[in-house]
Amino acid sequence: MIATDFEYDGEYLKNHGFIICDSSDQGGFNSVDSDSQFSFNSVKLMNGKLHQLTTSQYDDRIEIQFQICKQPSKAMLTPISVYESREIKRWLNSPEYKKFKLMQPNWGDIYMEGSFNVRDIKFSGETYFLELTFISNRPFALHEPVTMKIHTHSPNESYSFFDISDEIGYIYPDVKIKCLQDGDLKIVNSNENRTTIMKNCVSGEILTFTKEFILSSSKNHKIQNDFNYTFFRISNSYKNRKNILTFSLPVEATITYSPYVKAVS
Repeated sequence: MIATDFEYDGEYLKNHGFIICDSSDQGGFNSVDSDSQFSFNSVKLMNGKLHQLTTSQYDDRIEIQFQICKQPSKAMLTPISVYESREIKRWLNSPEYKKFKLMQPNWGDIYMEGSFNVRDIKFSGETYFLELTFISNRPFALHEPVTMKIHTHSPNESYSFFDISDEIGYIYPDVKIKCLQDGDLKIVNSNENRTTIMKNCVSGEILTFTKEFILSSSKNHKIQNDFNYTFFRISNSYKNRKNILTFSLPVEATITYSPYVKAVS
């Protein structure tokens, strides 16, 4: 880790008069719990000669511990006042998960979400360092949102793209679709042969999908009766990242998602 600055909740550490540092003079983070640590659950077969996999899961999330200090004046550290410590804690010790981004090479498109615990490190009764423990809400980082704009002109027209996520599996994106023709809208993703269906759409109607709900701009459309509750998602397997989407109706669509990134600083 070579960063001296970071962004959290839209604010930069340097603008608070602090930099990333290390009281042990060893440089970098004191400890990093690596991302993407799977726990594999299995059952014993053949008198323990074979452990058959049943499920796998992430048991924890990323936690990173490091220190910050005030911008050195003439290569000398200056104490952190009680007021300055309180202001940093107010900013970083958020009751909600916020966006955290390290300012370092190759991390321009990578961020995490989480909050901090903050602890004073004192020498001779005065605080010179603040120890930060960042606690993420995921076992891996995220890529800055990727947005695709799609415009099909005829029924059953297709659009293809590659899922750049490092995690094998699927992600539910945010989707807005404007129907350009009356009818039943079917979206087929070739990667999983998965079909999302919304019946009785009308031209000009805008459908909004997330991983949790679907909305329609038409007050007369009873979507709860016409949706097959197969939410649209982006997916990949180890050997296939290509998603081919086929729309049964002409549409204008915007699809946005944040791919998973398996990287630690």
